[in-house]
Amino acid sequence: MEDKNKIFWTTDEKEKIKIEQSKIVMYLEEKGFAKVKLSDEQYMLVRLKNNRIRKTAIEEMADIIKHYLLDVLGNDAVYEVFAKGVTTYLNKGKFSLLKTVDLVEDRDERDLARFFFKNVFCEITKNGIKVKPYSELEFPIWENRILDFEFKMPKNKTKGQFEAFCLYLAKEDELRLEAMRSFLGYLLHRNKDRGEDKAVILYDENMGLKGQANGRTGKTLLSQAISKCKQVEIFDGKEIKIGSWFKNQRIDLTTDLIVYDDLNKNVSFEKFFPMISTGIEVEKKHKASFYIPKEKSPKLLISSNYVVTGPGGNSDMGRRYEYEIANYFTADYTPKDKFGVMFFDSYWPNEEWSKFYLFMMQSVQLYLKKGLVKAEDINLRKSRLTSSTHPEFFEYANDYVQTNTWQNKRDFENLFKEAYSVDVTAHKMYKWLENYSNNIGGNFETKSQNSEYLFKIEKGNDGARVD
Repeated sequence: MEDKNKIFWTTDEKEKIKIEQSKIVMYLEEKGFAKVKLSDEQYMLVRLKNNRIRKTAIEEMADIIKHYLLDVLGNDAVYEVFAKGVTTYLNKGKFSLLKTVDLVEDRDERDLARFFFKNVFCEITKNGIKVKPYSELEFPIWENRILDFEFKMPKNKTKGQFEAFCLYLAKEDELRLEAMRSFLGYLLHRNKDRGEDKAVILYDENMGLKGQANGRTGKTLLSQAISKCKQVEIFDGKEIKIGSWFKNQRIDLTTDLIVYDDLNKNVSFEKFFPMISTGIEVEKKHKASFYIPKEKSPKLLISSNYVVTGPGGNSDMGRRYEYEIANYFTADYTPKDKFGVMFFDSYWPNEEWSKFYLFMMQSVQLYLKKGLVKAEDINLRKSRLTSSTHPEFFEYANDYVQTNTWQNKRDFENLFKEAYSVDVTAHKMYKWLENYSNNIGGNFETKSQNSEYLFKIEKGNDGARVD
């Protein structure tokens, strides 16, 4: 029952009511209202209750006071005074008097992750998953971390529909499924202390072949699956405009993952480097910006129907983890056609929800144990080279480049021109050969000898780069 002795007004001998503004601030603090510092110029109003914290606004404060005056005390007279001067009693100046609390740090630990459900929370380590009651939770959490589901361990051990779906995306190959589970686990683990600062990039296995941009294979459903477990902001990658898209207005302190779905082919991966390696500047409309440092910033997932281009080199490739999705599903054959249900809708059985969450937590467990597992490329090398050279160049180079052997560059170039009727400059051919060498993990060298211009792509016997 609510305490009826919280008085933040006075009544004089003429029964005139006066709201005491310092006491109304104290009353709000007792109700859990406070502010969190985001930057030197910006604070956020929050409410902490039952070890859970969330963003709040003036409307909730007004509702709390209205409820107390009318429903608890039945004091219409005081409420009338409050209602007439509400903008005086509740305003930005008054909010600055609220106590400042530390920003809640409920991100995962380096070797431990947590899923929060309505009834329990789960702790995941490389050794297993423990289901715990909230009485054992020793720190406050953001309220929006709590998933709207009462989790119970599945009654039977048969594979769930979502896991079966993932196996199809992995070409029904257990090794590729392990790699998929590792990147799902990486994206679900809300921690950046493991030294794997990478964006996950998803492609279709037939991307770019025969000049087509394939889609509808299940990439988007994977990002939706993660959004059922963590705080995810999904952006339409086709709508990104170079030079104006780092406003990040929808990103918040509790955002765990940013998704750029179907990325515009003209956007360079280099534009994401600061987001991956340093942190994120967030600009809210009509508010001062604030900065989320790298260790607290969201991870990044990109899906694309084209090879995501970048500057190349170690700084580029070291920031990306790429995975090709099998073209098992299409626009004409969807997961609903296969399984007879829509994943994640209100009709999906609770047992499937439980199996789904268990699969996702087991994916985190796998990641904590093995890190990011790399899958073998299917067509990615060919697609990457084709996008940066000519559609026929990959096959031509595969046939005519002799590794570890000096070759005449002019002869190589002229033969390509004759075979494919392509007008290519000497400089462009140099860049194509350099790209091909990088693509197969070789060292590209050139030299002039007896008026001839020669090139060599050197590779070790194991196919590794020779330094």
